[in-house]
Formats: sequence, C-alpha cells, structure tokens
Amino acid sequence: MADDVADVDAALAAASRWLDDVPGVVGVGQGEAEGAPTIDVWMTPGHDPARLPSRLLGVPVRVRDSGGPVAAQPD
Repeated sequence: MADDVADVDAALAAASRWLDDVPGVVGVGQGEAEGAPTIDVWMTPGHDPARLPSRLLGVPVRVRDSGGPVAAQPD
C-alpha cells in the first residue's frame, strides 16, 4: 500500500508541471475511480486533451472539463 501512495504522490508531482507546460491545463489533483486513485486534470474547453498521457507512472489520468476559463480572484 505504501508503494501505491508513493506512486500516486510521484505522479501528482509530475503532473503538476502540466499547469505550465500544457496549454489549457488549469488544475491537477488526485481523484478516484472505481476505488483506485487517479490523476485528475482540468482543462479549459477548446484545448487538446490528447497532449496528455492516459497513465502517468502507472496511475490513470482523467481529463475533466473546467467549465471555462479560470481566473484568479482578488482576496
């Protein structure tokens, strides 16, 4: 089990680079599907999710629709 957690943590750390490297990626987080961990990646509409792998370090990658452009809000 500890190896699984390490794999997910490593995959999540690697996927966080997509925020800067892949156009349209606005969020990355850990999710779950059918009781197994996933890397969930939120993309703005109109960007190509095919630029992302289906698995990262053995963890499935799910592309989610962000629902539109995401902008930072002032405090």
